Amino acid sequence: MTTLIHWSLAQEKVTLSGYIKDDNSGEELIGATIYVDQLQNGVVTNIYGFYSLTLPQRRYNISYSYVGYQTTSHNRPH
Repeated sequence: MTTLIHWSLAQEKVTLSGYIKDDNSGEELIGATIYVDQLQNGVVTNIYGFYSLTLPQRRYNISYSYVGYQTTSHNRPH
């Protein structure tokens, strides 16, 4: 599973957005889950494999999961 990530800073909020795709085929993964551990909240990707989260600025552990794939986690800076 590939995650393409973009951070955008605006005052005290940060926007985390990107695409979730299959590593081999490059196919978008529709309905992949992006979960923010500290907030106990998340989103799912749309039909293009795209997601977007607006969060308060701080460090987060972000988990990416999809049925049939290994869940991956990243610690993202504030």
